[in-house]
Amino acid sequence: MRVAIFTNAYRPVVSGVVNSVDLIRKGLLRQGHKAFVFAPQVAGFREQHSGVWRFLSISLTRKVEFPLPVPYSTRIFPLIPKLNLDVIHTHHPFLLGEVGAHFARSLGLPLVYTFHTQLEKYSHYVPLPQDLVRKAARDYVAAYARKCDCIICPSPSIRGLLDEYGVTCRVEVLQNAIDLKAYREADGTAVRRELGLGPDRVLCIYTGRMGAEKNLEFMLESFQKVHLQHPEAALLLVGDGPLLEDLRQKARDLDLADHVLFPGRVPYSRIPSYYAASDLFVMTSTTEVKPLAVLEGMATGLPVVAVDACGTGDTVTSGHDGLLCECDREAYTTILQTAVADAGLRRRLGQAARQTAEDYSLETYTHKLVDLYRDLGAGRPRRF
Repeated sequence: MRVAIFTNAYRPVVSGVVNSVDLIRKGLLRQGHKAFVFAPQVAGFREQHSGVWRFLSISLTRKVEFPLPVPYSTRIFPLIPKLNLDVIHTHHPFLLGEVGAHFARSLGLPLVYTFHTQLEKYSHYVPLPQDLVRKAARDYVAAYARKCDCIICPSPSIRGLLDEYGVTCRVEVLQNAIDLKAYREADGTAVRRELGLGPDRVLCIYTGRMGAEKNLEFMLESFQKVHLQHPEAALLLVGDGPLLEDLRQKARDLDLADHVLFPGRVPYSRIPSYYAASDLFVMTSTTEVKPLAVLEGMATGLPVVAVDACGTGDTVTSGHDGLLCECDREAYTTILQTAVADAGLRRRLGQAARQTAEDYSLETYTHKLVDLYRDLGAGRPRRF
């Protein structure tokens, strides 16, 4: 198979979507297929792989942390028909997603779109009336869906949302996957040493964007109550984003400056070591579709303590490989305190979490994805 992947975010930007796109590329290449990535340029970044083409991009404010691609290129557009593609796979419904849709239509190719993000949950980044912004986001996704041959849902629980949007094209649930090897073999000794944490500290880790949609003030306030009862607990918030400095100040205001660590953005290659240095993976977001970070933590043997929301609730089984509760501060404080206090419980849940993660191997995911591509293209005449 020869697959063109269009994405508005790619390396060196770090995000769940970027990681997912990169894993798809790796999975296809490992199984002998051709994967061509079309993504925005990132200032100062030197391309590390062949088969990646970069569109000129525009950097906006810090609130938009990745460069926005200009969806036109006199250099790239003539190249695309020459690649003898079998399918076009987009990962955003706008900008380069629209470029992918254009070429799918003009070349007679199947168009696949992975619904990674509930765009309406990010409406707070647009300084307009929020009801209008959320409706516009839903309408935009529905309009884009009408151009698609298939939409991939990374989690079963998000399937119903597409029905609410009025999506009528083919929808397939194909859950996100991870490359398990790096997490199975991770060693957190060096990270613990760098952070100055002894073996007696119970380390809770979150990895991801420091943004309002991640509900991290809720996490800090819950952790404060847990720390009062369990001073051995520490919290590690790994990542960058527009609220990073606000969250650091919030930790100081809660008298947690010595117990909440903010290393900022770290190289993705080191993330497995950060998980391996930890005892629990924590998440309070209610906006996820299928968070890769949860799978990564589980693959490292970490139990998950999270709000029971879309994407997390259909990955974690409460009481088996993690603990879940409704989005209520008292309820979350209770389950976090339970996990911090009981090392035996953490071991039991962590062993089950590692086993759960085995169901999300990249190899299995890639085989299913290629089967879907072939099914969509069967008997379909191309126009080149």
